[in-house]
Amino acid sequence: METIKFKFLFVSAFLCCIVLGSCNMQDYDIQIPERVFGKLNILQKDLTIDVKEQSSLSFEYQVTGATEQIKLETKIANNHYHSVLSYRSEELEWVDVSVFDIDLQEVIDKKNMNIIIEKHAKTLKKKYDAKTVSRISDILEGLPELLYNELGQKEYNNESTFSVFYHLAAFNTARRSLEKRWSGDCQCSFNSSYLYGKTPFFCTEDVMVSADWFYDFIMEKSEINKFGGIQFTPKSLLKYLSDNSGQFVSASIVDKLLREELDFFLRKRSIKERQKIISENTTLPMVETVKTRSESFCWPIDPLCLFMGVFCGSDCGCCGNYSGPCLYCDTGCLIHDLTCQECSPPSYCLSGCVPGPCY
Repeated sequence: METIKFKFLFVSAFLCCIVLGSCNMQDYDIQIPERVFGKLNILQKDLTIDVKEQSSLSFEYQVTGATEQIKLETKIANNHYHSVLSYRSEELEWVDVSVFDIDLQEVIDKKNMNIIIEKHAKTLKKKYDAKTVSRISDILEGLPELLYNELGQKEYNNESTFSVFYHLAAFNTARRSLEKRWSGDCQCSFNSSYLYGKTPFFCTEDVMVSADWFYDFIMEKSEINKFGGIQFTPKSLLKYLSDNSGQFVSASIVDKLLREELDFFLRKRSIKERQKIISENTTLPMVETVKTRSESFCWPIDPLCLFMGVFCGSDCGCCGNYSGPCLYCDTGCLIHDLTCQECSPPSYCLSGCVPGPCY
């Protein structure tokens, strides 16, 4: 297999690989935005382990060589989540540029966070111009790593601290829309690695994978993992990747195209062909599928796992890390697992990371 190449749009996820050279297992081809350096000053912190308990964090970040500051104040109390991001320049008064004021249960459930981010990004897009949104996004980029170094693993893994990622995701989403880098208006697709506790929150659109590397990955899996002896070749996806050779493409687009083509391919299979596929892959969890009123059979909960060659909950590409068969796979979880083979950087891989080679 060729060298794995992918990137995240937030600098913190790979900063230690670039600066410290700690990612010796992989040769990452990463294009990262210019980092805005500065000094972090923790004003107040009360960080508990249980998200349902009261916690709070506030800090200021002074940009080096500029009269710009960022201030974050987040508080969890009385089943409420309140986080305010403020900005000021030229020693003017603080301006609250981003406010999350939501029910704590929304944060605990996680399922609607991408919708909350999308709505928030639309508000930011209406209030600020592209230059302001881009500047604040750039400043926020390096904060996760600085916070991890300042707080340590225990206090970093707290929803008050993770509020930085919600603000960053909203500004990145608004930025993509303002710069017309995305067809949808302020779109933030749900990232499965966040749902399963592997990473803090970020939009799948902000995870970029090398088109060339993923083309080779798809071709390799297509040759190895056949469906009852029938080869699946996602032609539309391969054409998209070929047309973008030498570029980075969004993991959300790649995952969507792959799933659509795989679903069409499997729906064309006869009952006999499907039964053969199942007989060759008995380790995955199954769900009853009805083709006609008289015909029913079991089918993998997530057929993408078959194509990716993922069977156990601990396999790379499985969303989660658990014993037993894998329930769900996607491109975002695969990229996370490839990145975190050495559980570094910890500001992205989090404390639940289990080190180990993928392939």
